[in-house]
Amino acid sequence: MSSNVQFQYTFDATPTPPAAPALRIDPNAPLFASEDAVVASLSNNECIFQVKRTGEAHVMTFQVLQALDQCREFRTLDEHVSRIQSTIPGLDQQRDAVKRVVASLVQRELLVSDTALMARLAEAPAANPAPLRAVFIRACDRPAQLERLLLSLADYERQFKAGRHYVVLDDSTQDASLDRHRDLVREFARTTGCKLTYIGPAQCKRLVERLIAAVPEHRETIERLLLVRDARGRFGGGRSWNLALLLSAGNRFVMFDDDQCLPTRRHELARSGVDLNPVQNPFARFYRNMEEALGAGEEVTQDPLEMHLDACGIGIGELFAREPYRFSRESLRGLNMARLGYMNPDTRILATQQGTVGSARSESAAWIYHLDQAGRADLCSSRDAYLTNIEAQYVWQGTAQARLSSVAWFTPFAFDNSALLPCTNPIGRGEDALFSAAAHFCHPDALVLELPIAIGHVQEQARTRSNRSVQASTPRVNHFATDYIQRQFGVFLSNDPAQRLALLADIFRDLGGASETRRVAHLREYLNYVRSESIERLQQQFEAAANAPVFWQADVRSIIDANGRALTAKGTSPRLGDWADDVDTAGCATLLRTELNQLADAYSAWPALWRYAQGQGERLLAGI
Repeated sequence: MSSNVQFQYTFDATPTPPAAPALRIDPNAPLFASEDAVVASLSNNECIFQVKRTGEAHVMTFQVLQALDQCREFRTLDEHVSRIQSTIPGLDQQRDAVKRVVASLVQRELLVSDTALMARLAEAPAANPAPLRAVFIRACDRPAQLERLLLSLADYERQFKAGRHYVVLDDSTQDASLDRHRDLVREFARTTGCKLTYIGPAQCKRLVERLIAAVPEHRETIERLLLVRDARGRFGGGRSWNLALLLSAGNRFVMFDDDQCLPTRRHELARSGVDLNPVQNPFARFYRNMEEALGAGEEVTQDPLEMHLDACGIGIGELFAREPYRFSRESLRGLNMARLGYMNPDTRILATQQGTVGSARSESAAWIYHLDQAGRADLCSSRDAYLTNIEAQYVWQGTAQARLSSVAWFTPFAFDNSALLPCTNPIGRGEDALFSAAAHFCHPDALVLELPIAIGHVQEQARTRSNRSVQASTPRVNHFATDYIQRQFGVFLSNDPAQRLALLADIFRDLGGASETRRVAHLREYLNYVRSESIERLQQQFEAAANAPVFWQADVRSIIDANGRALTAKGTSPRLGDWADDVDTAGCATLLRTELNQLADAYSAWPALWRYAQGQGERLLAGI
């Protein structure tokens, strides 16, 4: 709730009443929260309360507004009454009067019950999700990983007889890898009987030529988005992501990475329902070796792809009516209505994702310093265990309960591509977060659902993450772009995703077209914000974990110090993580302009490419 006026109340002094007895909460009582609204003053005593959701205006006194302001979180009516009495001076002995006011607010539908909220969501008609086009697999110079994945998919097909169409998108640059991948594809198709399409460099080039013939004005951008190029040493997973988006345009699709493997597993702490709290600590548990990690929890007995497809593309009202996501009023307790703006009939599940077990799904393990108490205890079970665990090589990383988010910071699994989804940057890590932020910008009423299951993740070699974890936060280009997009959420009103993507292109060109001085200032401001936020969050963790082992405390202090030094350093260039260590300040400004303009060009060209691909339908994939 917001207001453009400030209020001050003066009441006669009264003796301090005796402490009220502890309130006994009825677990079966309905929960209520006040509508989110904009408030404007009408006089010295009255104001207008305009509900954001409906635009309806209500006139009330400032004292009623003050009472309503104490009811923003979902609680029982008895809890609201007690809070109003204890918070607003002069009402401690007026329980009956406060109850009458609260009852009138319920009658005026300014206090909304949990059942009324769920009834709103149920107003939307049942969804009719688009068909599944294919299961895409991103592969790149890792034959052993692709072989493991395909063997696990062959087991999946024998068990569930799903008969999926698989498409391998091969980004490999080594001839030996390309040859081995083709052999694995042929063997998989022979043993399973499934349709499998292989798209290597030659097949991709033919597809690009076809797209250029259809949209010739965007030749350079098409080649940049879809062809393997010199990425200046930067990871290029976004290229095959863009291919999957075009080859599935108008339908749904599923995407694996080659270092993943089935089966999916459920942790013993997993529970049903949906965690609606928008602020959640990461969930993680640690293991001694890869074999122990991959055997953790229990194997999911359902078809794991169907679990995702059952949710992908449906409305959240339909989701909350299904097992295992069925709505529980306790999931709302303590949540502010203003933080639940997505709880409306138009909201749908745009994509689903899942956790990983085995190798962590991030290049840094800085997230391990933000675990809850149980996760931190597992991380720090001993000094030796801690030194192993900080590399996050044998870890369960995900969620213990399904949860909704506007931006997924890790690669989704199932995608609803029935309406235009944006492309992502073909190069650079963080392409998953960038895609997700742009997708939410284009579809503000769509969310990502993370399932409380994990897929196996075995990287080609053990990676050292601790060195990066303890350095000052230096986001990559795609992380910068992701954060910049998030700042635009809620600003624009168009319902057309293509128009919104064009707006996003203009927003990036606007920043790219700023003077060198302003681009440098923006980079510095951004890095300062990221590092100061990191310091604040770590200090909160440090203060809340007073009994944590000294080795954990020492590393947290080191990370705080590293960010503090970077924050106050003089004469350093505002470098993002993908750029060379020795790039000077002017070079940073030039690189930022180049990166933003290339993204803008991609967003400008993408709707025409996607519409062409949608019109081609399955012919586009069949013609490769």
